[in-house]
Amino acid sequence: MIQNLIKRSRVSIVFGALFLFLNCSSQTPQIWLLRDIQSLDAKVMNTVQWLKIEKSNYKFLNKALKKKLEVYRKTNFIVYQKIEKEIEIIDKNLKEVEAYLTKQKKIARQIRRRPKMKIFDKHVGGKPKNKIFSKKNIGITRIDKSDNAIKIINSLENNSARIISNQNMHDSSIEQLLKIFNKESYDLIFIRREVKQYNQSLKDLMYSRKLLNNILDEFNLKISDALLVSEESSYSSNIIDLSRKIELYNEQMNEFENYVRSLESIAGKECRGLVYLIKKEEKKDYKEKYLNDLSNYNFILKEIPKLLSSI
Repeated sequence: MIQNLIKRSRVSIVFGALFLFLNCSSQTPQIWLLRDIQSLDAKVMNTVQWLKIEKSNYKFLNKALKKKLEVYRKTNFIVYQKIEKEIEIIDKNLKEVEAYLTKQKKIARQIRRRPKMKIFDKHVGGKPKNKIFSKKNIGITRIDKSDNAIKIINSLENNSARIISNQNMHDSSIEQLLKIFNKESYDLIFIRREVKQYNQSLKDLMYSRKLLNNILDEFNLKISDALLVSEESSYSSNIIDLSRKIELYNEQMNEFENYVRSLESIAGKECRGLVYLIKKEEKKDYKEKYLNDLSNYNFILKEIPKLLSSI
């Protein structure tokens, strides 16, 4: 009985240790997954682009909130402090990302100058070797690496972890600002983010439009057949009228698609910047037009099959 108890205790210890290992590994800081110098370059360039956009957003954010902050400072100091806190965090995060990005660029140059130094892992069949619990252990291995190489790997991973952490904190502060203004019955709009969502929705709409191609091709054949028979018959006349309506619908859908693609510029000009604050019950002209044209686009997608099924 004692032996059974010892065995059970050992099993519990093993499972407990395994659970602790897995739990700790799940909290491993996020880092860049780097396979070679090209993947490092890609991460650096993506971060450069992110930083360029978010620094621009930060400039427009300060401009958009300047007057409102002055009002809150005099009338609601608690809200003023909350907003100021998040703005300071965003500013700090952007500076931190820029600082660690500069370090990554320096390391990338260092690696290029010493191409024979073994930094990155060799891949076999597209998968990295010597990976345990590969979903969590995404770092570069230190096996068979020189002390200099390990120092560079440690720096690469530490810098990338700091970049990701600051990017996450930056986004969290943006979300906090949205919540603060929401409670005050305002919408804080970041036009770039808004337009990005609109463009994603547009892709889905354009896919739905593409699905109509088969029935439109069949309709074009019917037009040709009708014209060959007689242009003056009532059937041919109906077909021609319908084709004109379909053509008008296509023009409207094309106009909407082009509008969404140009929306960042259009909205930026109207709002005199790419971030603005607006009362919840109000909408800018560009948004009113977008919502109306979006509704029309969805109507057309449903209307075309109905019209074509009637002939």
